[in-house]
Amino acid sequence: MATVKTADTAPVVQWGSGETVLVLLHYFSGAAVSWQWMAAQLGDDYRCVALNLPGFGGTPPLKSPSLQGYADWVRKEIEQLGIQRYTLVGHSMGGKLALQVAADAQGDQIQQLFLMAPSPATQEPMPEEEKRRLLNHHPSRDNAETTVSSAAQQPLTDEQREVAIQTHVMSDSSAWRWWLLEGMTHSIAAQMQRVQMPVTVLASKDDPVIPYDKIQTDVVDLLQQAQLVAIQEVGHLIPLEVPELAAQQLRTALRS
Repeated sequence: MATVKTADTAPVVQWGSGETVLVLLHYFSGAAVSWQWMAAQLGDDYRCVALNLPGFGGTPPLKSPSLQGYADWVRKEIEQLGIQRYTLVGHSMGGKLALQVAADAQGDQIQQLFLMAPSPATQEPMPEEEKRRLLNHHPSRDNAETTVSSAAQQPLTDEQREVAIQTHVMSDSSAWRWWLLEGMTHSIAAQMQRVQMPVTVLASKDDPVIPYDKIQTDVVDLLQQAQLVAIQEVGHLIPLEVPELAAQQLRTALRS
């Protein structure tokens, strides 16, 4: 098991050595290390392969970012790692990217999807005032602290909070602006009929970032084989706030 790190700028961070492979796509302003607490709960039963998406966690940004470009990058990274079959796990922004990867998938390489508080396949709602704050004050630490505090409902440890702030601050400005101005509002709803594998969606009714009802209508209802698992008293940062619960729900999905 890898030790806990506050920053890791390698393109891929891995934990565990099990035969079942989980490919993990982090949230907007997060990074591969955002998954470390959930990975610790999973232990060595699984091989967790967390990617630092372009523009985050030290990975260079895409020259011309798009949802398709990110999906192509993810697929190439998985191919370079020699991974043949895997479960794709996405959180928030990573959830929308996972849906794009799944829509493009050929054959049965992706066994299933597990999405946590995913950004909708349509358009992610965000108040204009909040979007301006994120655009105008990146990468200030004060801005990062505000974002982390407002996104979580459960208390974070000092280490979790510092990781969340660090990954926020180190996010590349071009990738940052692309997601806020284009990525989160680019609808891929018409492609969801191509997602053929089973999908489990874990969402909190108390998420202050993406409304639970929006995840029902603009993610779950668009998919052929989707199950929505509701939780409460948890914010948007599920893998940090409740890593044990996240790991438990993931294990349950993998057994089904």
